[in-house]
Amino acid sequence: MNIKYLTKGHIKRIESLFNIPLDISLSEIRTAQKYSFVLIIQSNIENSIKVTIYPLNKDKIIKLSLSGLKISAKIMNDLSKILQNFPIIHSSGFLRIKNYFLYECYLDLNFSEHKSEDLKISLDTIKNRFKEIKLEEISLKNYKKE
Repeated sequence: MNIKYLTKGHIKRIESLFNIPLDISLSEIRTAQKYSFVLIIQSNIENSIKVTIYPLNKDKIIKLSLSGLKISAKIMNDLSKILQNFPIIHSSGFLRIKNYFLYECYLDLNFSEHKSEDLKISLDTIKNRFKEIKLEEISLKNYKKE
């Protein structure tokens, strides 16, 4: 593997606060031609935005969001045991904001797959440990430039 750099950076003029055209090449992904879609995850943290892009062959995936007031090693261990049975594309890790925590992950799975029922059943076993457990299907969207 020939690594020339870890990151790429460039400066763009802000012409609109709502849309910034990005020049992102997928050519650095060795097997990009094998995929039909990309999952774009945008993380907004105070004064920065982080964008992560994953190539996919599905136009629908599942996003799992968890929130709660308490976190413990047992809760993290139980969640880890459940999620190890499912294909994780991306995980946010646990984020603590004061006494509240959040966790998100994207799974290479959609609601039409039988395994999504297994996920729901597994999450039901720990639902009383969280304030909210949310499963949503993320699907292909056609964006129009504004």
